[in-house]
Amino acid sequence: MHFSREYIDELLSRVNMMEVMSRHGVQVKAGSGNNNYFIADFCCGKKDFDNGRIRKSTQNYKCRACRNGGNAIHFLRNVVGMSFIDAVKDLATMVGMDLPEEDGKEREYQKRRELALKLTADFYHKQNNFDYFLSRGISLDVLKKYKAGYAPGGRVLRDYLESQGFTKQELTEFKLLNQKGLDKFFYRAIIPIFMNGKVVDLYGRQVREGNGVKHLYLYGDVTFLGGYDFIEPGKMVTIYESYIDQLVAESYGISNGTNVGGASKFSSDHAKLLKKKAIDKGLVIFDGDNPGRKGAYETGKILNESNIETWIGDLPDGQDPAEILNQEGLESFRNKVAGRPFRKVQMHRDLSQYSVDEIEEYLAEKKLKLEGS
Repeated sequence: MHFSREYIDELLSRVNMMEVMSRHGVQVKAGSGNNNYFIADFCCGKKDFDNGRIRKSTQNYKCRACRNGGNAIHFLRNVVGMSFIDAVKDLATMVGMDLPEEDGKEREYQKRRELALKLTADFYHKQNNFDYFLSRGISLDVLKKYKAGYAPGGRVLRDYLESQGFTKQELTEFKLLNQKGLDKFFYRAIIPIFMNGKVVDLYGRQVREGNGVKHLYLYGDVTFLGGYDFIEPGKMVTIYESYIDQLVAESYGISNGTNVGGASKFSSDHAKLLKKKAIDKGLVIFDGDNPGRKGAYETGKILNESNIETWIGDLPDGQDPAEILNQEGLESFRNKVAGRPFRKVQMHRDLSQYSVDEIEEYLAEKKLKLEGS
């Protein structure tokens, strides 16, 4: 049985984690603040409510002692021992949500598109043309890891996919061909976007001036995190503005990075993807310009609201991570990033709206109250 991402998100939005846990013998307790509580005896043998937390806003659970946690499906799979399908069915029954009907035609269409995207990514990778990415400072090992490639354009991809049994109509519906029946990507460096082992989109970077838009996505409406499948669960993740920055950083040994393909694109859906990887700490490093700084702040705000402890790395004016790494090296990059806790960034942003006299007046009043208490 196939469950769409939308179905799973809707299901989890209806789940009460306290009910799920109590049904399986875990002691829970309602809290008056942002959290409810549970006794974490199933993961690290604790006998009190001090470590087990259930975030009310997300209904995710976490043990603060051993960092074990996740959503209701993770709990049923990892603690109760159910399969993914059984866990979804169990939760659907619990919240009274109908299971999706199997649509043979739609499922076959999705399978054909998945195969076409996989073959396309493999085809571009096998062109063995990495010149553009290498010129940007990305190592060959990293390019191979991410299956980067090159789109020569014309009918080269179309001819190949038709030899694999695909029709022009299918390839047009999959958006791999343009209105003229030619390959959508031409003269572009390509990075396939993988999510959970499947190619869900393709990113093409212009390599010749005047060849259309600089950044082109096959679909552009897919919620993705670059390199999502390589994110190590439970470890701090670094979020970049672009694929180039992420892959250059990884070429310099900075691992566990990701990107959202633009300064203004991070959303609560991206935060949910990180939570699925049990990420509770993040460093945001966007470009040192107005869109980058605004985007970094908004990203930090969403992460903070999602209970992910966040730092913001503020780069010098007009510089981006790839540029600093390639021109000045790793040590200079680390010194310049100097991430600040989001709380401080937010505080400075709020204070900038007031005059020095207003701030001093507030501090004087605050001091008097403290001295009088």
